[in-house]
Amino acid sequence: MDIDFLRKRPMVFRRELLDHYAELGLTETDLVILMKLIYENEHSNKQPSIQYLCQGTTMKEREVTGVIQRLIQLDLFNLTVQKDEEGRFAEFMDLDGFYNSFKNVLEKESLRHKEQSDEETFKDLFQFIEQSFGRPLSPIEIDTLNQWIDVDNHDISVIQAAVNEALSQEKINFKYIDRILLNWKKNNVKTVDDSKKISQQYHTPQMKHTVKNIPKFDWLNEEDS
Repeated sequence: MDIDFLRKRPMVFRRELLDHYAELGLTETDLVILMKLIYENEHSNKQPSIQYLCQGTTMKEREVTGVIQRLIQLDLFNLTVQKDEEGRFAEFMDLDGFYNSFKNVLEKESLRHKEQSDEETFKDLFQFIEQSFGRPLSPIEIDTLNQWIDVDNHDISVIQAAVNEALSQEKINFKYIDRILLNWKKNNVKTVDDSKKISQQYHTPQMKHTVKNIPKFDWLNEEDS
């Protein structure tokens, strides 16, 4: 057999299964049998024989039967008896339980990554604001920052944009930043691109002729300064 053919042979299961099978309650032995079941299920949902599942392993038939029972107890695998295409009763396998559980594990992992990413982004924002202010934030300012995220549900990137807007107006205080965010929320700003559109509307002069000095918008009083 051509060795290149062996190298190019595609896997029939997702790589993430190797990273998270323990979270499904599986041992390495369980995983081998599950992988065989997944492979067979791609071709037919008929339950393969215990003898076939033993092939290529060091397991005895009794051990494989025990794995099947364990998969059923974990709600990862199910067997039903029904007539096949020839009208004979046969066992058919159902792996929906596995796929649902696997999906839940991957969603939790994705959420963990997002929370870690959000935490790092928050730290970066916190440090950026302190550097902009040239001092540590007060407890009230920290509470306000948390409120913007937890209560007002502003995206961290939008808060960053509001801080940058305040910097551009040379008004570095939380009251001013809060007013910017309030105005943006009224205008349904949810992304940085949304905030740029709103800011552009306020800062672009509504005149056809060229002007040398573009007025700055006062977010506190909602008027040009």
